[in-house]
Amino acid sequence: MIKKILIILLISVVGLIFFSWLFRFVYDKIELKKEKSITYILKGEDKKLIQDGDLILRYGHGLVSDYIVNSFDEPYSISHCGIVRKTEEGGLFVIHSESSSILVEEGVQMQKFDEFTDAAHPSSIIIVRYNKCKPEELNKITHKAQYYLDQKIPFAYSCNPQDTGRMFCSEMVWHVFLDAYNTDVFKVTSNETDFYQFKNFYNPKQFDIILNHQKNKPDFKNN
Repeated sequence: MIKKILIILLISVVGLIFFSWLFRFVYDKIELKKEKSITYILKGEDKKLIQDGDLILRYGHGLVSDYIVNSFDEPYSISHCGIVRKTEEGGLFVIHSESSSILVEEGVQMQKFDEFTDAAHPSSIIIVRYNKCKPEELNKITHKAQYYLDQKIPFAYSCNPQDTGRMFCSEMVWHVFLDAYNTDVFKVTSNETDFYQFKNFYNPKQFDIILNHQKNKPDFKNN
């Protein structure tokens, strides 16, 4: 009798896992179709405002992105962040840490800027700039981001601040600022660091908003 109950429980657990995976797979497929049907590239005048070392925030497609946006009590709809790298020739790239469920490559990677924005919900991009250093010192941000890129750091599905062997998107940014300026940009109290709130990037004591496509707060759910 006990053996029969255990078998039923095992089948139930396996079934639950399978249907959870199937739900996410179908959900993300639908979101990917939406993403591919809309082109979201920043205009030239917007790109001229961007500097090396700026942070880029977006609301991406998929079940995880929707969960993050719906779960966080945030002033803007943001699910992902990265660091802008601007070359001397004016080329724009984004260094960020992404999971393999979204891209083929997992972990810290460099992506073309237009590809990064094109994977976002329309009118969701926000660019912010660290204001606690001299303008000529902003390149420290990309230098440290490049270091983690060169290390091929894999993606982390949970946060362990002491572990630099794996990082999710905002955790990577946190390590970059800690390394570059010895500054905890996510510190909310003397004893607490909040890695899961993108509103840390809206703190005017540390960041200036350079570009905000969410000024009118569009209803992304209808896009």
